[in-house]
Amino acid sequence: MKREGLLTIGVEEEYQIIDSSGALHSHIDTLLARAAPKLGDKVKREMMQSVVEVGTTICENVDEARDQLRDMRQTLADLLQPEGLRIACAGTHPFSLWQDQQITDFDRYKMLEEELQDVVRSLVIFGLHVHVAIPDQERRIEILNEARYFLPHLLALSTSSPFWMGRNTGLKSYRSVIWSNFPRTGIPPELTSYDEYQNYVQLLVKTGSIDNGKKIWWDMRAHPSFPTIEFRVCDMPTRLAETICLAGLMQAICAKLLKLRERNLGFRKYMPALIAENKWRAIRYGIDGNLIDFGKQAEVPMRDLAVELVEFVDDVVDELGSRAAVEYVHTILAEGTSADRQLRVFKATGDTRAVVDLLAAETMGVPVPHV
Repeated sequence: MKREGLLTIGVEEEYQIIDSSGALHSHIDTLLARAAPKLGDKVKREMMQSVVEVGTTICENVDEARDQLRDMRQTLADLLQPEGLRIACAGTHPFSLWQDQQITDFDRYKMLEEELQDVVRSLVIFGLHVHVAIPDQERRIEILNEARYFLPHLLALSTSSPFWMGRNTGLKSYRSVIWSNFPRTGIPPELTSYDEYQNYVQLLVKTGSIDNGKKIWWDMRAHPSFPTIEFRVCDMPTRLAETICLAGLMQAICAKLLKLRERNLGFRKYMPALIAENKWRAIRYGIDGNLIDFGKQAEVPMRDLAVELVEFVDDVVDELGSRAAVEYVHTILAEGTSADRQLRVFKATGDTRAVVDLLAAETMGVPVPHV
């Protein structure tokens, strides 16, 4: 079996359910009842009743993930349309208030609300999670340690949450700010072994801090139940092509780091605090800012680093079958991220409802005239 053949992926997307006025609409129970016969357990509840989560099966490549996600977006849109409802993809909703949202009536969510109070109640955010399978436990931790470096780059390319409760926040990823209120989030620490990770989780469980490893909510984690690395840093992209590009990049980063290790070439590891400096720059400026090149000890435009990242994984993308997906980075750089496009619409119209219309159209692949 080829090395890259092990790197199966799974992709989870979180969609907003919106009504004809563009506001978030609590509708998950009705939607799930109608979707289950077609989508089965690939569609799930989330914390808020105005959110629907979908997840692919284990996919051999990004093309398989794209086909499944396109089908799920279309199926859910078709089920909502008779009710006058739509789905939209972005890291935050442009104007709906978190105080108006209803928490899903599910024991797990009620327990979280009791534990975390307003931190949970204000969690009206939407993310993209991508699993990359690395069966060997120690390899998984080694790749986790090295791949952390790229989390700010991936976040910058995914930024889609410039608005919060009707305000232009001045940030490209306000979702990251809201999510940082949760405990056990952010850039993961460097781990010396899989045992160290397991001991950390077990200590938190033993001391009543968490009930299972799923409450380790780092930007990237060794998944507690699956033999995967899970990338959790990204905003929910609006266009399906953006999701597939990011999933392709994550898979390719892991493949490249594994390839380097086979040649006894490690990738330099950096302190979480240094990576967090770059994460803040990604949150604030998206692709328009500078990140720090720690090797050069200098600022470099994120746009240049995005091109360098595509070049870094160039020798693995053909084996993975993801060249076209990964090279969509150039389209993101040319047309802007979802955050950039939302801000252009808002600047032209002054209307957050027009921004929601943009999101709903692009979610379904409908071309929107360039603003």
